[in-house]
Amino acid sequence: MTATTLVTVSSPDFRIGTEVMLASFLAHNRWFTGDILVLHSRLTGADQAALAASFPRLLCRTASPPLADAIDTLTVAHPHLAARRDRFLSLETLLLPATGRLLFADSDLLFRGDIAPLLDSDAALVACPDAAMLRGNVRDAESLAEVAAGETAPASFNAGLLVYDPVAAGPGVAAALWPLLDPTGWARIASQHTDQAVWNLLLRDRVALAGTAFNLMIGHRAASFAHEPVPLADARVLHFNGGAKPWRPDRHADAIARDPEYAAAVRLWAAARAAWLRARP
Repeated sequence: MTATTLVTVSSPDFRIGTEVMLASFLAHNRWFTGDILVLHSRLTGADQAALAASFPRLLCRTASPPLADAIDTLTVAHPHLAARRDRFLSLETLLLPATGRLLFADSDLLFRGDIAPLLDSDAALVACPDAAMLRGNVRDAESLAEVAAGETAPASFNAGLLVYDPVAAGPGVAAALWPLLDPTGWARIASQHTDQAVWNLLLRDRVALAGTAFNLMIGHRAASFAHEPVPLADARVLHFNGGAKPWRPDRHADAIARDPEYAAAVRLWAAARAAWLRARP
């Protein structure tokens, strides 16, 4: 099976990351012949033109008016979410026409291998464990607060790389999105997540969890070894989660102090960017 569309979210300060993510994905996943959709709220015309000129079948657009309005209402009621407003744009994936499976990939990913095995599942959603699971904990069913695991361990997942099948999910998922963006209901969310909270509340009972190699979160790399020991070299996808992005050298020193392997991960990202820049016409 394949995917019809690759969806991501970008902004002026993330465009470099978007370029590297897309270039590395296409280099390692040559089976993909679908469209690329870049969701944004602030990309300039020059940004959009540069992305469209660099990648085939790429379209940049803003969120649909109902989603944009719901996000605005939520962030006005909860101002602490305003600076992270664009993260909610990933939810547009849930509103796209059900013409086939969709890939969602954050712009801070680096693909280093083929992710086709993620398409082998018939689940409504395929994703990788989140930080709570990597630490051996679980998330509360209502608040998503991280709590100690009991006899049962319900899944919770990171929303940085997703394979979403709208046909398997059914039409009810999109309808169920809107109550989760209600400002009154949001008050119960105890985690610091944005779109990831919504994805989990909607689909964590229908997710198939993939191995950490498909989403090795650099910010949680050390913790992930307690769950599944995936060396940096074996990861098919590196995820530069957190504030230390490869294109933000002012944050590298602190990130390396937390995990010396961050330096090696950034070198891999820089090599991928250099290779793409050299190969461009």
